[in-house]
Amino acid sequence: MKKKGYTPEQIIGKMREAEVFLSQVNTTAYQLLLEHQTPERATELARMFSEGRWTHDYPVSYEEAKEMGLPVSSGVVEEVYQLMEYYPQTKQQRPGVEFSPMPYRTPVVPGKGERG
Repeated sequence: MKKKGYTPEQIIGKMREAEVFLSQVNTTAYQLLLEHQTPERATELARMFSEGRWTHDYPVSYEEAKEMGLPVSSGVVEEVYQLMEYYPQTKQQRPGVEFSPMPYRTPVVPGKGERG
């Protein structure tokens, strides 16, 4: 019977792929941050944003952004609120990203090659 899961070669391939993706995120963040930060600070912030400290849907608060030295303001012009009314957000019933310590396995459906 064939074992399920990744082979060591596939795991190494996925690790290399992840390294490339992280490098791309880091480079893009660095380039964007250079508009308002010194190269040294842009490097530090880009690393912070790309190292996996937060999930992709974590909302960095105004206070956190200010502490990081990002150029933020607390005032939002009325036109922004008017624009937001055109794009209502649904209520989230569950988090966008959930941690599961076990790999996901597709449920076996009886009659599809397995006995139930």
